[in-house]
Amino acid sequence: MTRLRGRIGELAIVVAVMAFTLWCAPRLDAQTASPAPAASLAQTRVDTMLRTGHADPAWFSAEFLAQANATQIDAVIASLTPSVGVYQSLAPTASPNRFVARFSKGTVDVFIHFDAQEKIDGFFLRPGAASLDDALKALAAFPGSVSYIVEQIGGPTRGAFRDDMPLAVGSTFKLAVLNALFAEIHSGRRRWSDVVPLQAQWKSIPSGVLQRWPTGTPITLSTYATEMISISDNTAADSLIHIVGQKAIAPYAGGNEPFLTTREMAIMKSHSGTHVRGMYLTVDSPGGRASALRQVDVMAVPGVDTLETTPIPAVEWHYTVRDLCRLMERVASLPLMSVNPGVADPSDFSRVAYKGGSDVGILNLTTAVTTHRGTKLCISATVNATTAVDETAFEVQYAAALRTLAGL
Repeated sequence: MTRLRGRIGELAIVVAVMAFTLWCAPRLDAQTASPAPAASLAQTRVDTMLRTGHADPAWFSAEFLAQANATQIDAVIASLTPSVGVYQSLAPTASPNRFVARFSKGTVDVFIHFDAQEKIDGFFLRPGAASLDDALKALAAFPGSVSYIVEQIGGPTRGAFRDDMPLAVGSTFKLAVLNALFAEIHSGRRRWSDVVPLQAQWKSIPSGVLQRWPTGTPITLSTYATEMISISDNTAADSLIHIVGQKAIAPYAGGNEPFLTTREMAIMKSHSGTHVRGMYLTVDSPGGRASALRQVDVMAVPGVDTLETTPIPAVEWHYTVRDLCRLMERVASLPLMSVNPGVADPSDFSRVAYKGGSDVGILNLTTAVTTHRGTKLCISATVNATTAVDETAFEVQYAAALRTLAGL
């Protein structure tokens, strides 16, 4: 399972997304179907992997193993248990490449593909489509504070739970930054092609890559925005916060005043920022918090290994899931919103726009989709916990909920 994720980042570049997993798979259709003799071998291989929880490296092609080794495959198989239960049986379908695995609490679609040497060169696991209600009930049952909303744009709310409760959302706050930038571009004050050199004081911690780029590098607003959303680049986000300014962000801040940069949050969540964090949390006015942050401005960016390993949701950006869908709705049509689809399968929809966020004890997933029938929906779900969130299990249920929307 290879996923580039920053501690203050989120679901960034997905090579394999936990139990919703694609590794080096060719198109599994009639044109690329495995030869007929491989059908029984495919069933035997899949059944053995799911029954024993172990993938034999000798079964896979070298190209496949270059992207995901057997240990990673074992971990993905193990990650299914919390959400779908214990493996029971495997049923073939009309396609020799596809099977339906039955577990005690649900099903999983399994796609497998062999090369000419009968080595597995494609393997895809996807939770079977449950009912929307079942998937949402599973989300609501997660430990900690949970909220979600599933709403049809211009139509009914199809599911909601504590949808007006502000919770810490990690990097999903970057939707507010994008909204502020887009408003300025729409008004004509800025253009996507405007170039703003990268400043040293804007550099933050990973996730992302811009923190490694030379100071003074000329970067367009379009590049800043695309990096901020697609790989959750923290330096891109901080750069745009400085470029557009607090006043432009205020209409989208949702009560987060002053509006933190990722650098400020990282410093306050580091060992060296304990005293500043204490000051920040003991004042309840925007002016008092801004005064505490002035001390942060003169401190160095902390190393990722110096960040606290326990949840600190108070030093965060807080939004309701309903607010996040409003923020998403305004920018969902921008091409940059579809670079990283998150846990959605893009083939299920005609369009996917995604942003998510995570930190210790914090996870949010927000997705806007347009179905093949033209129905537009937004689903946002947040969990805040006192310990680490079981992100795999949460993502599996969220992905299952998304799949039920595809037919609307």
